[in-house]
Amino acid sequence: MHPHVQKLLGLQKVDLEITSLTKDIDLLPDEEAKRKRRLDQLERAANESGAALQKAEVTSRELDSLARDADAQINKLNERLNIVRNNAEYQATLFEIESVRKDRDTTQDDGLKILEALDGLKATAITTKEAFDADRMVYEGFLQEAEKMRGERAGDIAASRQKRDAASDGVPPDLLREYDGLYKTRENIAVAPVLNSYCQGCYNKITPNDSARVTGSQTIVRCGSCQRILFHGA
Repeated sequence: MHPHVQKLLGLQKVDLEITSLTKDIDLLPDEEAKRKRRLDQLERAANESGAALQKAEVTSRELDSLARDADAQINKLNERLNIVRNNAEYQATLFEIESVRKDRDTTQDDGLKILEALDGLKATAITTKEAFDADRMVYEGFLQEAEKMRGERAGDIAASRQKRDAASDGVPPDLLREYDGLYKTRENIAVAPVLNSYCQGCYNKITPNDSARVTGSQTIVRCGSCQRILFHGA
């Protein structure tokens, strides 16, 4: 095997170790962002339902107060009827009483509608708040587990990266850059064996000339189909 290819094969082994250690960790930021978006949505829903309930309760109290004020006003107008001095004033007071009574009835109807809606609003507020609280606990647990995972693997990752530095030492920079690009774009297999004249990276047959060059181990040979760096497999 060509010495540079042998170095790259060892480097690939270390890189696979690093990939195995970091694969789950690399996915954590996206997973955290997805969970945070869901939590934010639930929080907004809880806040909106809570605000809707609060507004309805305030409006209900205001309407109740307006209805009681209208009743008090009607009582005062009824008392005025006993002291009016002429028929015109009497009729005007009756008209005012009727007007106030109509407004009070409308206010009471509006208040009843809100009271009927309050139970549903309360149930929604409770449900959305419980959903938010439950998801927040799950999210906080996820953050703790993620941090635990990072901590537990930090030492192994650091050790593997040191091994990588040693494994890549002596590989020409251009070849190392080529290898790095292939590792990223060829499913973590930049260096592949050749068996029975077939590249085991893409399973395409290589030319007889390339097969002979791989066997001779004097030059670095690349697969004509997938561009992986080849070596003679056992």
